[in-house]
Amino acid sequence: MKLHCPGIERNDTGGGSSFLRNFAKAMGSHAVQIVPTVEECDILFIAGASLSDRGIAEKAKELGKAIVLRVDNILEDSKNRNTGMPRMIDFASWADVIIYQSKWAERLLMPHCGAGIVIYNGVDTDIFYPRKEAKDWENKRFIYSKFSRGEGKNFNVVQYWWREHNLKNSEDLLFLAGRFSDEIRNINHPFEFHNDEQVDYRGVLEPEQMAELLRQCDYAILPYFADACSNTILEAQACGVPVLYNHSGGTPEIVSYGEELSFEHEDILEMCDSQVFNFEEFKHEWGLEPMGRKYYALFTTVLAPEIETEITL
Repeated sequence: MKLHCPGIERNDTGGGSSFLRNFAKAMGSHAVQIVPTVEECDILFIAGASLSDRGIAEKAKELGKAIVLRVDNILEDSKNRNTGMPRMIDFASWADVIIYQSKWAERLLMPHCGAGIVIYNGVDTDIFYPRKEAKDWENKRFIYSKFSRGEGKNFNVVQYWWREHNLKNSEDLLFLAGRFSDEIRNINHPFEFHNDEQVDYRGVLEPEQMAELLRQCDYAILPYFADACSNTILEAQACGVPVLYNHSGGTPEIVSYGEELSFEHEDILEMCDSQVFNFEEFKHEWGLEPMGRKYYALFTTVLAPEIETEITL
């Protein structure tokens, strides 16, 4: 089986790039070869409409290649020069199968793209796993990270939450990681904090660095709005860090360790502290191996529809 996956050559962190890196690893245990051109492939796998230009999909259609499209959310015009949604809709009309990243994404996009199936993202548990030794800090440590500058990442909510938390808990520390704007590059940027709140900005991190930072934290504040299936939320949970989240998008479908963010600080932290995280169970459900099995079963069905292959979702 040969796949062509536009965007897989990118060396970046966040969104489609993180997924494709995980996807390539998940396919490693199956008889799957990722090839550099659409002419060589059996299946064109478009992991996101923004990752593929129209010409690649048109070439696949012209050559009679199978097409599988993965979608997650409405594509913003500002980031796609007003071509994002028209491109996604065209790709969907040519696709043999459409994959939605969550049931929420399916409800949102099915009117535009048509019927499909849901396959959640997986997390690389060889990199993201819980801290093995006892913590060596006394204060409480939080982390917020984002690798997209979209307003839906809700950093303003974290700012206000942290200001209020800091009034009663001045020794606690908030780590920040990721992209915030083109201008913010220096490590100790104030980030609109004005009362000597404890904030440590680490910049854009590689996955291994991100995992190590997560293991230095007690809670992840990730109140993303209308995310389909956040890799970052899965990664925090894999590291045994409970997530304070926004109850929107596909997030409620993937959070098993954490609580919905509210301004009742002590209450939600106490609820998180009372939870028990089972890494082996999490890995069995959300690791790369179960995700890879689902994708491989799907691709097999696309190439040989006469053979009944069960895709256990």
